[in-house]
Amino acid sequence: MEDRASLKIAQVNVYFKPFMVGGAEWYVYNISTELVKMGHEVHVFTADHCNGDRAPSREVVDGINVHRLPLKIDWTYRTKVWDGLYDALSDGSFDVIHTYDYAQPHSVDAIRAGRKTRKGTVLTVFDVHSMIPRIWYKRLPMRFIDGYLARRTLPGAGRILVRAPNLVQPIVKLGGDPERILVTPSGIRDESLGDFDGKLFRERYNVGGSPMVLYLGRLNPLKGPQDLLAAAPTILKEHPNASFVFVGPDQSGYAKTLGAEAERLGIGQHVHLVGPIFDFDEKMQAYAACQVFVLPTAYEGTSQAIFEAMSQGKPVVATRVGGVPYQISDGEEGYLVEHGDVNMLATRIKDLLDDPSLATEMGQKGRERVRSNRYSILATALSKIYDQVRTSN
Repeated sequence: MEDRASLKIAQVNVYFKPFMVGGAEWYVYNISTELVKMGHEVHVFTADHCNGDRAPSREVVDGINVHRLPLKIDWTYRTKVWDGLYDALSDGSFDVIHTYDYAQPHSVDAIRAGRKTRKGTVLTVFDVHSMIPRIWYKRLPMRFIDGYLARRTLPGAGRILVRAPNLVQPIVKLGGDPERILVTPSGIRDESLGDFDGKLFRERYNVGGSPMVLYLGRLNPLKGPQDLLAAAPTILKEHPNASFVFVGPDQSGYAKTLGAEAERLGIGQHVHLVGPIFDFDEKMQAYAACQVFVLPTAYEGTSQAIFEAMSQGKPVVATRVGGVPYQISDGEEGYLVEHGDVNMLATRIKDLLDDPSLATEMGQKGRERVRSNRYSILATALSKIYDQVRTSN
């Protein structure tokens, strides 16, 4: 890349390494490392602590300049007010400010800073929060937060990047300019298509038995691990040596609830709750070890875990919600089921376990499909978007 094409880019997200809470954090890390490889100067602004753990205020991580700021208000994930973010972004001489999640105070500051300095702004939308199923008493405040913050972020963004086509119209209704909205999928690291040894994962976590069914995601009722657990006894009737592996961070003690339910169902010896995996190679070994990947979530913008499972040639059984149908086609790379239909979830998993050749065929289709979602390709496209918003100001 020529020097004149090199950009100074600010990325703004709630968390970053070492606090890899979910897919957003992995996306920011992976896309930033690719942008650095392209010759761009990347700065990530993020919170300095998470769940009682604190990280250094300044650090360089794989060529990325990380700025961790203290929080003046830290009540919940969505009610965080950062100390000094607006000034840091306004004074940083950035060519582009890219912020994540429209319904966050940090995105309000990022868009304001971009307008003040007349620099390009980009806003990535992973989910429309008022569309996510919630307990009734959480819906009203979420709708208020959604609308209040959306009015202060969406209209001022130079480009709004959504993960799937189903998010376009909801974002327009919240105030986004349809002419500025682009569908840009999430992706996989190029190395995800490599060979990984699933035996190492099985040995590390003492996972015996075969076949292995894998869930990877937050242990939260919204993500549906309890539905896979409920489907397990039916699957075990025909595959009595099957193992069900749950990988992901525990939220509000839900891992204990799942463990207790496995014991109540009498399948505790078949269930492995291994906790979160942050190491890339180890995570890919988990995908390599399984025969089927399952994500029975109630809502999903798009799932990086689905893409990663596909990169290892694994068939997917997932719910027909959010952006998932834009990731896999029913009957092609796997199966889609209705959320909460435990019987059909069990049936589709059994279909794949009963027919290894079908599972292999679907897995290979997924592997081919996801090749175009490599971060090296996505970063090139994103760099062009940055050039557009920078020159339009």
